[in-house]
Amino acid sequence: MSQDAGRSEELPLEKRGVLVTAKSGMVVDTSDDIWTTIPNQGKGHRVNVAWLHSSVMPDSDRDLILSVFTYYLRNKAASTTSGIVINVKPFLMDGIPPLDTIKTIWSGIKTNHKKGLNQFFGTLSKQGNERFSKYHEFTRTHLDRAKYNALNPSCGALSEIEFDSLIKQINHKLQNFEWHNHRSLEFFQSHSGYGRLRNLVTNKVLLSVVRRPIQIALIKWSDLIPIGASFHDPAMRAVDEVGTLGGQTLQLRVHIAKAKRLQYSRECPELYPLHLSETISKILIDYKRIFIEGFGLLLNSNGLKLDRTEMLRLMNDMPMFPDIMLFSATVPSLEVLRGMFTPNSTAYHVSEAVITSAIRWVKVASDRSVNCIATSNRIRHTVLTRGAQDGLTAPHLAKITGVTVPAARHYVDLDYPARRQIDSHFIGNELMRHAFSRALKLLPADDEVIVDSNFNAVGGPHSKQTCATCSAVLGRPLGCYGCPNFRPILEADHKAVLSEAEDKLAVNRSSLVNPLHARSIEKLERQIAWVKLTIAICDEELAGQRRIDA
Repeated sequence: MSQDAGRSEELPLEKRGVLVTAKSGMVVDTSDDIWTTIPNQGKGHRVNVAWLHSSVMPDSDRDLILSVFTYYLRNKAASTTSGIVINVKPFLMDGIPPLDTIKTIWSGIKTNHKKGLNQFFGTLSKQGNERFSKYHEFTRTHLDRAKYNALNPSCGALSEIEFDSLIKQINHKLQNFEWHNHRSLEFFQSHSGYGRLRNLVTNKVLLSVVRRPIQIALIKWSDLIPIGASFHDPAMRAVDEVGTLGGQTLQLRVHIAKAKRLQYSRECPELYPLHLSETISKILIDYKRIFIEGFGLLLNSNGLKLDRTEMLRLMNDMPMFPDIMLFSATVPSLEVLRGMFTPNSTAYHVSEAVITSAIRWVKVASDRSVNCIATSNRIRHTVLTRGAQDGLTAPHLAKITGVTVPAARHYVDLDYPARRQIDSHFIGNELMRHAFSRALKLLPADDEVIVDSNFNAVGGPHSKQTCATCSAVLGRPLGCYGCPNFRPILEADHKAVLSEAEDKLAVNRSSLVNPLHARSIEKLERQIAWVKLTIAICDEELAGQRRIDA
């Protein structure tokens, strides 16, 4: 028998095979080498503690380390539990090192490891292990200072052109989706079918409500109700719910992602439901209709029958954005189906990793980088940055985005004029020219034509349907420039459009009440930049053709 195996046999019986209920509701045997912490493939769903069980460290150290990991398993999100295990593992492989060792290596280890060790020793201290108070005092007072990258061009707030491009790309894909087609069960079981639709809708929701992917993943159908209705949630005041506004819109309840002492993920809703615009409300209504169709097909495939009223009642506790595995589930009876979903369950909810990946796959045109990647963090940075530029207070920004007031306060203090001056130098650079290169020589005879104020053709749409539903504030043709659905004509008089836009800008600038409040004309300035880029691209293409013809 090996030394490791012998040590394992010597462990007291009560220390082996202990069953612990994770925060997600999953039951975990702490003697297992792999802990499965959540029922889906989300971030940190598998935690590897084999190294702890196989180590030759003293049993007392093993028990202390296991007590910390178990605490995180019971009380923290799966991603947090996984993070603490990964971050402290390199330093605890042989047991808990002396404080002098920690101090010696501290300056050379990464920030995430420092945070992990600080959390680890902090938890040990809270559990009554007083000898680790000195450890925690050292780690707590020697953490790296937080760096706020809200203005970082690669991971901070998106520029005007980048954010505008992100919005247009998401809207374009949704507008081109065939909402009213008949669908089979195979559609709902496919990543390219229902999986693609779900990702399109999560992108729109993520952009509209400015919340974290985990918060989107936790949404159930009971969290979406018409304005004027009530959630009847004891954690929310009725006065804070959205009253009747005279339109057919919806309100959405989201739950706090990061809070102390939560027993389960959906325990604590945000105090204020989010009012959804008519556009996003209609998208979610259409999406729900398709979901109901898929749910009905699932019931039929299992030989079960429910009337529509009962289906809607049962759907309340089902995830709004489920994993496609839901539509392949084997359900022997309605009782089993009802038991699968509760107000607090997370069964079949899509993982936050899927929602995170979906937004990252949207192709964004950038005026600053070749590969611009949009993330939920960057969207939040952008909204907070713009809100601060508009003079919103930190509490107001916190309410809009769901961050804490101290976090929002950092955006109020940033030097935006300097950032805006730097960004202006990137407009029209070579990277942007390559990102928008769709000018055409001629349009097919049967295509729709977009004309300027003198009825001269300047381009056409890739999709007539998308163009017909466009809600661009500036209208045609100025609002078309920069849109992924717009195909400019090479030989069109785009300079005439530019001249009119610049005249309009001059008039708007002269009528500003305060020269410092220029946010109202930024959209017009951005469209002028797009027109100039289009002119440059067309001129370059025509010059190249003349060289070839010569």
